[in-house]
Amino acid sequence: MAQISTKQQDIIYDFLIDQGVSYDELQIDLLDHISCMVEQKMDNGLDFRESLTLSTHEFGLSNFSELQEATFHLLNLKLNKMKKVIGTLGVISALSIIGAVLFKLNHWPFANLLIVTGLLMVSFIIFPFMAFFDYKKSSSTLDKLRTISGYLSGILLSIATLFKIMHWPGASVTYSLGLIFLILLFLPIFTFKNYKTAENKLLALTKSLLILAGIAIFWGLLPTNRNSSVIESNIEQVQQSEL
Repeated sequence: MAQISTKQQDIIYDFLIDQGVSYDELQIDLLDHISCMVEQKMDNGLDFRESLTLSTHEFGLSNFSELQEATFHLLNLKLNKMKKVIGTLGVISALSIIGAVLFKLNHWPFANLLIVTGLLMVSFIIFPFMAFFDYKKSSSTLDKLRTISGYLSGILLSIATLFKIMHWPGASVTYSLGLIFLILLFLPIFTFKNYKTAENKLLALTKSLLILAGIAIFWGLLPTNRNSSVIESNIEQVQQSEL
């Protein structure tokens, strides 16, 4: 069986580009399909150029652009379905976390189950898929880095919150990693991007300062090991004085 050379494959690839096929995966599939058609015709004694001309005419020149449009339509349809599913799960996880807080304050049962379910969904389903959606829309390397660092810090902080509430080990380390990504990567990129493109520079700077203020408040209110030991010592003293 005849086999086309690498140079001949490049010719077919350039032809697909000229026909407006820009989607990478579709390019690979069409390149493989047309190459097989060309090789079959070369087995019948035709040269490469004649085989390529006949193969593309059999396929139909207009079909290349139509096929790409249909591919994009199916991909967008699938992506929209995924977004609806993730949106639904996002609502469920948010309600689960809100319900967990309510149950915790009223000392009702299943509070821990709700908080674990909600934060696990956010950390391992909602944020990763939202990061994927936003990453696909990102056009520049800076936007992609902002998306990755932002959602990664969100995932780490969500996990740290879960570990802290459930008194599991590793909360401090996970929280510190989340803050590193948030403060050293996401916040500078977010500030630079907003400040550069915003009409109101002061408002753009205010957004970043409010995020930083929120981090400071959360950090200040987060019980440290030292604070925990002081609290435990005070409780012991009170108990001993009562005895």
